[in-house]
This record gives sequence, structure tokens and C-alpha cells, in this order.
Amino acid sequence: MHNPITEQDNLTFDFGATDLGTSFHRDWGNYADSALDHIAQRYGTEGDPTPVLLLIEDLLRLRDSTLSGEEISLLWYATDISLGAPGIPGKEREWLQEVLSFVIPIARSRGASAFSCSTYPPCVPDGTSAAAIEHRRLTADVVELVGMLDQQQSWSYTPLAPTRQALVRCAETVCSELAFRFLLCATGPFCSRLSPATYERLERVSAAFGHGPYVVSAVRYLVDESAAPL
Repeated sequence: MHNPITEQDNLTFDFGATDLGTSFHRDWGNYADSALDHIAQRYGTEGDPTPVLLLIEDLLRLRDSTLSGEEISLLWYATDISLGAPGIPGKEREWLQEVLSFVIPIARSRGASAFSCSTYPPCVPDGTSAAAIEHRRLTADVVELVGMLDQQQSWSYTPLAPTRQALVRCAETVCSELAFRFLLCATGPFCSRLSPATYERLERVSAAFGHGPYVVSAVRYLVDESAAPL
């Protein structure tokens, strides 16, 4: 996400790949015939193309990144707070491409250009836009905040340490803003509690990325007044 001013109305809540991942609730299969059918129902065929373009940008960044397939899988399953996400082990980039091939025509049908569906501005470590420079400035904050993931929940089936490393790699080599959203999702399976100070820090970093008020508030339930700050 690199244009918080023009896309502000679509950043009030979570968005992009992280929003898609968390949308796969445990019972999604009761309402959709397939994962792509679920995506079609979620995004529809009419309206503003921006929400779909935000998803496309995330997917393109992940597909084109130097992240390993295992790292992409760990990030994807960090969003799986309801244990309902479709499986992708061993075919991570194939899954990203499958979703891209499905949602790009949706964006185009809403008026998005072919250029906006196939390109994105460089981010970390080499982006030169004002947004990329800001993302680079915030990378160290995101990497340090990965340390708040301190305990794997009993129901989680993905390991903590490799997930933390995948988040760091995403922040340092792909996009720190995207890594930050994956980090917020990962608090569900990997965070025991948050101190008020750490939560306030999350809010500050989120605001610096241009997010709306409810992106971070989704993890407000983890705040423990007695917890020590990160």
C-alpha cells in the first residue's frame, strides 16, 4: 500500500492479502463452492476497483519477492485465525498466481487499467518514492515489534520462530507495511498479551503507514494493563 491519501477510504479496516486471509472463516465452505467462489462473493463484480487493486498489489509483491515458498506459506497462515484458510503447502506461488488470474479481470471490469493490475512501486529496500522512504524508515520498528510474538497458542499448527523470521524477511525485503499487517494477524496464534505501551506503539506505526482507525483495534482485546512493554 503506497498511496494512503488517494486510497484512504479503503484503509479504515484491514485490506489486501491480509484481509483476504482472515476472511476464510472455518465455515466459509458452507457458503462457497471453492476458494475462488468465496473470493468472488467477497469482492463482487461492481463498484470501486481500489479494494481489489490493494489485494492485487500485495499478491504481486509476494509473488515477485525473494521469499521462499515456505516463508510465503507461513505469512499466509499467520492470517488463518479461524483455521479455515485453503491449504497451499508446496504451491505457494501457484496459489498467488491463481488468485491474481481470478481477481485481475474483476478489477478490470470495474475500470482499473491493465497497468495498475500488473505493476507496483518499489518499496524496501530500493524504493525512491516518498511512501517507500517512509516505509524504509519504519522497517526497524516493524522488525522490533515482531518480538511481541512470544507464545504459540495451543490451537496453532505453524511454528513461532520461522513465522517471526518470515515476518522480518518480509519487512526487510518486500514491504514493511505489508509485513506489519501480517504481524497484526499473527498476534492471534502467537501473542499471549500486549502491554498498553506496545499497543500504543502499534497505533503510532499504523498511523504512520496511513491506516485507518480500525486496523490496529482488531488486536485491542490482547491488551493487558499489567503486561510489561516490549
